[in-house]
Amino acid sequence: MIDSTADHMIQLCEQLKMLVCLLCEAAIKPERAQVERHYRNCHKTIGQPLQEVIAFAESFSSSGWRPQALKDPTDENIELPPDGSPPIPGLKTYKGLSCESCRFLTRNSRNLATHETRARHHGLQVSGRGGRNGRATVMLQSLRKAPHARYWIVNPAATVRACEKDLKEAEVERQRQVEAPGGVDTESRWVQFMKWSAHLQQKDKPMLYQAGLSPASAAVEQRMWPRERREANQRLRELTESFRRELGRFMERLDKVPDETLEWLGSIDPTKPVSTPFGRKQKSDTMDRYSACWQRYLCYCVRIQPLGRDGAKTEHGIRFTEEQWNSLADIIQRLDTALDEAVFNFCIKSIKQKLGRKQYHNPLLHFTAILGIKEDGTWVPSHTHTRFLAGFLWCGRILMLEHFFKDDPYDSEDSTCDTSFAAIDRFQKGHRDWLATGSYTPFSAIIQWMTYGRGYRNQEGGQARVLWDSDGTTLNYLGDKITVDSFQQTAQALVREAEGWLDKLTGGQWSQIRETIRLRDIADSLVFEGPGRSFATNRKNAWLKPGAEKLTRLVGATLWKIVDAGNGGSRVEWRRRAMEEYLGWLRQFRSSMFPVVHVWGGQPGRGPEVSTLKHCDTEQLPKNVFVFDGQVVLITDRDKSKGLNGKQGRKIARFLPEGPSLMMVAYIAWLLPFEKVLHRLSGIRGPSEAINPWLWKSAEKGLWDTAKLSKQLALVTGAQIGVQLTVSSYRHVAIEMGRRIKGLIVQQVELEAAVADSDDEAADPLTGEAHRQPKVEYVWDIQATHGSRIARNHYAVNLQFPSQLQPEMLSNFREISRLWHQFLARTDGDFGDRKRRAHNDDSMPVVDRAAAKRQQLTIDREVRMIVLLYYFVYNAPGIETDYDWCWDRMLCYVMCIFRPGGHRPRKSPTGAQDVLG
Repeated sequence: MIDSTADHMIQLCEQLKMLVCLLCEAAIKPERAQVERHYRNCHKTIGQPLQEVIAFAESFSSSGWRPQALKDPTDENIELPPDGSPPIPGLKTYKGLSCESCRFLTRNSRNLATHETRARHHGLQVSGRGGRNGRATVMLQSLRKAPHARYWIVNPAATVRACEKDLKEAEVERQRQVEAPGGVDTESRWVQFMKWSAHLQQKDKPMLYQAGLSPASAAVEQRMWPRERREANQRLRELTESFRRELGRFMERLDKVPDETLEWLGSIDPTKPVSTPFGRKQKSDTMDRYSACWQRYLCYCVRIQPLGRDGAKTEHGIRFTEEQWNSLADIIQRLDTALDEAVFNFCIKSIKQKLGRKQYHNPLLHFTAILGIKEDGTWVPSHTHTRFLAGFLWCGRILMLEHFFKDDPYDSEDSTCDTSFAAIDRFQKGHRDWLATGSYTPFSAIIQWMTYGRGYRNQEGGQARVLWDSDGTTLNYLGDKITVDSFQQTAQALVREAEGWLDKLTGGQWSQIRETIRLRDIADSLVFEGPGRSFATNRKNAWLKPGAEKLTRLVGATLWKIVDAGNGGSRVEWRRRAMEEYLGWLRQFRSSMFPVVHVWGGQPGRGPEVSTLKHCDTEQLPKNVFVFDGQVVLITDRDKSKGLNGKQGRKIARFLPEGPSLMMVAYIAWLLPFEKVLHRLSGIRGPSEAINPWLWKSAEKGLWDTAKLSKQLALVTGAQIGVQLTVSSYRHVAIEMGRRIKGLIVQQVELEAAVADSDDEAADPLTGEAHRQPKVEYVWDIQATHGSRIARNHYAVNLQFPSQLQPEMLSNFREISRLWHQFLARTDGDFGDRKRRAHNDDSMPVVDRAAAKRQQLTIDREVRMIVLLYYFVYNAPGIETDYDWCWDRMLCYVMCIFRPGGHRPRKSPTGAQDVLG
């Protein structure tokens, strides 16, 4: 559109409702004759420009096409803009003066001097106004020029702020809308693959996010207003309760069908089942989280149903088939009657829809795109969104299983083979048609998205969180600075705090009692012995005097007293307040010891590995806490693979140093039995007997979890470091610290072959290709016609150790824990890698120097053995070996013993004899 001449000569001031002449930068009268006279006489405007100006002014008259009541600038009673307001565009801005004592504005200094004399304001100054000699320099505007000017103070900076505000509002409004897809330069590969931008283009993201939320809780609902909003939320809660009831009822079907059917149910391949039957998740929280995905989907559909089918398509981009829309309307009608059946039918119709290329024409898949929007309008990353997809798959399988076996009494006495197998046949056909990959259904699309999302997540890697300063002693974690010495001091403060509480619990005699605990004399077995068995029940440890008797002698007199029974005898009377105080100390000790075990055990595990520690065997599972060779060792198999698929996890050993080991022995042998006695005799409620084998527990919370550990870590690290570290953030910091400790990297290289032998590392996680890295096999294993992996796991398995934790692996884990203990015990903020510490150095912070010396001798012997092994492999005929790789591995191993330097040896192992001596 081409601007007319009038646009550069006259304009309307919306704020003041006046016409402004842009040529003289002043307001003018709005009448047609006055406008014509002004431009003709003052600016000599004639012809077409004048007619355009007049037409512009006439358009606001009562007969014009945009009538408005415009004001006359010559009116003395007209209200001016307030002082400090932004300048009005089109009006001229002047540099003027202001009297500090009153509101006198002028552009002429003589006029201000006259005013000061007459008003006797000369030389006065108002504090804080910043004026000089009673006057201040300001910027002024006026509707008319002198001598009819009426000034007000303007603030040019306010114009900039107003402009920034407008730009910010425009940016916020732009960010509310889903932008059109722009290719790899503006979209992540995940969002581009999911086609979210293309599907939700120009839709309001906050509106979509709010529509997909779960209903508010009953407590929040009571505070809702108006009443209609509260009633709508109540109906949504009834809807979610209906789905939970249906899902719980359908899960009973899992126990009524053959395992072979469940193997097919868990398979995404239409040609073969999986090896593990589909079933309930290990934790109820996971099933609740999966169920919440479907509940949010149902609430979303009910919320948008009042818009109508076409309105929902326009505003939200969701499409329903005729059958799906009728089922949704059935839910609305039955919110007060037979709701469960309507919910089930709608869910099944959401799943049973054939799709082509336009996958988001299915309402369920459309809602997965809604779940891709975060509260701040950004997109949900792949590692989070795949959890939603997993929830839809898991619940969807249960729904479809009930759909196929509905009204079939498979496990009843009246069941016949014909009826049962007819249902199984229906299931087999339905699995191929609706639940498998390549079926062109919502299930097939979700499976495809999950496969890509997991691969993209692994390829994307984790978020960068840590960065070392140039001095090498300060670690930046997400912008927070953590020095090495503060990290070490925090670990030591944890031990001191726990020892302080333990000293109170032992009547101030812990320093003497700890000397009586001979860790090397404690007998314990690393295998399953039976329910309730631990080192505390081993008869060989009778000298330790486990049980409540020891603490009874130490602190019993403070907890009860002997009083006259009135019949010539005596009785025990409990000191209620002292008892409650003592149990409170015990809770504090347990809370302090919880992070001590996590921090001092070695490289940190995940929260469940610490929170599920058991001090004695249960009916089915062995304990996790052992006393081995003078140290308390924690053996867990609660890794991520176990939590995901319920299979056997990889066993990990973490050793505690002497101080925490002594406290752990005292806790298990004396404090836990004494606690049970106190709760029984005093009547104060304690932890349930059902959770007796677990270490970390309380009467109020039951078993402690990761959240409790995070809270305790955050309290201590916040006070010591100045940064509150949770279990997750501490894990990042501790792993990065561990990488800087001399020796841990070498140990990591040594363990690489053992880790690669596990099932999880048998293939590349991204491509699925088998690892091509050569492995060094022991000669004696080759001679026995099997590899080292088979030898470790199947032949001559040591009876004293768990099957996955044979002496070689246990020795490696112990060495890693020893290096970590040595690092945490330092007080100089160093990693100890500048100078090799002699084992006979008295300043060595590790208490057990004899164990360190034995470990060094073991490494020396292993170095000699690996050189000898290389010599044999090199000369063994018919064995193909990557010699470069062998030498690199051997040199990495030797680096932790000998000082670095020198040249790489030749491939010929002629120097082996020199090393072997």
